[in-house]
Amino acid sequence: MTSQDYQFYNTATSSIQENISTLTTLHPSLQQLGDLPCVVHAARDPRKVALICGGGSGHEPAHAGYVGQGMLSGAVAGNVFASPSSSLVLELILEVTGEAGCLVIVKNYTGDCLNFGIAVEKAKKMGRKVEMVICADDTTLLNQDTLAGPRGLCGVLFVHKIAGACAAQGHSLETVYSVAQLVTKNIGTAGVAVSPCIPPGKPPSFTLPPNTMEFGIGIHGEAGVLQCGSVDCRSSVDKLFSYLCDARGLGLKSGDDVAVIVNNLGGTSELEMGVVCQEVLKWLELHHVTCYQFYSGLYMTSLGMHGISISVLRLDQEGRFLEFLKYPTSAPHWKPGSYQPQVPPVIPHEPQVKRLVPRPGCPNERLSKILSTIYKDLLSKVGELDELDRQVGDGDCGSTVQGVVRELESRTSSLEFTTFSTVLTQLSDIVEEHMGGTSGAIYTIGLTAAAGQAKVSGDPSCEEVTVEVLAKCLESALGAVTRYGKAQEGDCTMLDVLYPVLRVLQLNSSADMTTVTALCSQAADTGVMKTATLKPRAGRASYIRSEDTDTCSDPGAVAAATWVKAICKCFYLDDL
Repeated sequence: MTSQDYQFYNTATSSIQENISTLTTLHPSLQQLGDLPCVVHAARDPRKVALICGGGSGHEPAHAGYVGQGMLSGAVAGNVFASPSSSLVLELILEVTGEAGCLVIVKNYTGDCLNFGIAVEKAKKMGRKVEMVICADDTTLLNQDTLAGPRGLCGVLFVHKIAGACAAQGHSLETVYSVAQLVTKNIGTAGVAVSPCIPPGKPPSFTLPPNTMEFGIGIHGEAGVLQCGSVDCRSSVDKLFSYLCDARGLGLKSGDDVAVIVNNLGGTSELEMGVVCQEVLKWLELHHVTCYQFYSGLYMTSLGMHGISISVLRLDQEGRFLEFLKYPTSAPHWKPGSYQPQVPPVIPHEPQVKRLVPRPGCPNERLSKILSTIYKDLLSKVGELDELDRQVGDGDCGSTVQGVVRELESRTSSLEFTTFSTVLTQLSDIVEEHMGGTSGAIYTIGLTAAAGQAKVSGDPSCEEVTVEVLAKCLESALGAVTRYGKAQEGDCTMLDVLYPVLRVLQLNSSADMTTVTALCSQAADTGVMKTATLKPRAGRASYIRSEDTDTCSDPGAVAAATWVKAICKCFYLDDL
C-alpha cells in the first residue's frame, strides 16, 4: 500500500458507526437511535413538525451534522454512497413524528426516492401525517436525456435550514411543506473537481488524466458531464455560474437577491477555498447579484474529493427565506457545537416495525437447492460486478450483492417453506433490511409485488408453482418496479434481462418447467449482452457520459441474469 492509498479507517464497514459515535459524544444534543445508523435531536419538541433527511454515508457532515433545534429532527445513514433501506427510514419517521407530522426531505437519487418513498407510504398507512419533498438542484444535467432528472446536491441544505426554522416557529405541516417546495424551486448547484474520491477499500471512483478538470460532478463519486483541460480559479467559477444562469435551471440573473454556499467536497485546502470564495464574491458583484447570506466550508462532501460546488438560493421578495436562514439553530455543523458529555449519546430503542417471525416448515429440497445455487453463483460474480459498477456507477454492486447473499445464506435454514407467497415475503423482508441502495429498494418492491400476486393466484405450495404462476408473479413484480423506479425495458437496467424472461414464460405457459427454464436462461444471456449496446437512461449510470459506458454491460443486469440462470439450471441440468 502506498501513502496515496492509505485511508484513516479501522475497517471500511465500521467507519459509519464510529463516526456516529463520535458525533453523538462530542455533541450531546444528538443521540443515536439504539444501534441503528440514525441520529435524533435529544430535545425535539413533539408538538412541532419533525424534519428528517438522510442518504448514503460519505457526505459528512451531512446529514447528521444538521440535526438540531431549528433544522432536522433526525437523520439516517446508509452505507457509503448507498441509500439507507426503507426499514431504517421508517424507524426514524416513527421515532420523531408527533401529532404535528413529519416532513421527509430527499435528495433526487433513485435509491433515495424509492427507499424514502416506501417508508413514507408505510408511515401514512400506520396513521402518521407525513409529506415528502424532493430536492433536485443540480443545474449541470440540463442536456442529459435521463428519466432520473437532476441530482440532489448541496442545495438541499437550504431546505433543511429554512423548513427547519419554519417548523421551529410552530407552523403546520402544510405550511412547512409548502415553504420547502418553494425553496426547491429556487435553488441551483454546480460543481467541479480536479481529482476523484476514493471509497473505503476501493479504487478511485473515476479516472482523470493529468491537468484535467471534471465539471458537473455529483456527490457519489460519479464522473461529471464535461472534462476539459485545467483552467484558473476565475475561469472555473465563471463556468459554474454559466450552469447556474441557464434559464432551463435556476436562471440566475442580474438583480437577484441570493444566499450562497461555497461547498468543499472534502479534499480542497482552505487556501484554495479562500480563492474560490473571493472569485464567487467578485462574480456576484460584477453581475449585480446581491448576496445577503454567504456560507463557505465543508457542508456536503464526497469523501475526500478535491473539488467544490456552488449552491445558490434565490431569495423571495417577502423576506421569509432570509428570516428563516437567520433563525438560530443548535445543529452542530451549521455552527460550532460544544463538548458536554453528561447526556448519554445512545438512548434505548425498541423497533416499532414488527417483522414476520419465520416458523420453519418441512425443508423443501428443490427450493433449498435453488437458493444455494443462486447464492453460490452470485458470490462468484462479486468481483466482476464491482468492476462493472466502477465503470458506470460507484463500484459497489458486487459488495452490495455479497452482503445480502451472506445474510440470506445464514437465514435460509430458518425460512418457512409452506407457500410460495410466504417464501417471497420472507425474502423481501431480508432484502429490505440488509440490501441498501437502489438495488435493495427495487428487489424489495419486486418481491413484495410477486408475493401479493402469488397469494391472488391461489397461494400454491412451492412444489405446486407452475410456469403460469411464475409468469404472473414476475409480471406483477416488473410492473411495480417500473411504476416506482421509472425505468422501462431498453433503459439499460436489469429490466432488459427480466422482461425477455417474462415473455418466454408467457409464451410457454403450458410447457414443462425443464423446457421453459432452458429458454429463460438463453433469454437472460441475450438480455445482458444487449445492455452493452444500450444508452443508460435510468439509475446512476445515466449520469455518465455515453462514451464511458459503451460496450459495458449493466452490472444490475448481470446480477439479475446470474440468479435467473441459477434457478434455471436447477431444472434443466441433471448433474446438479
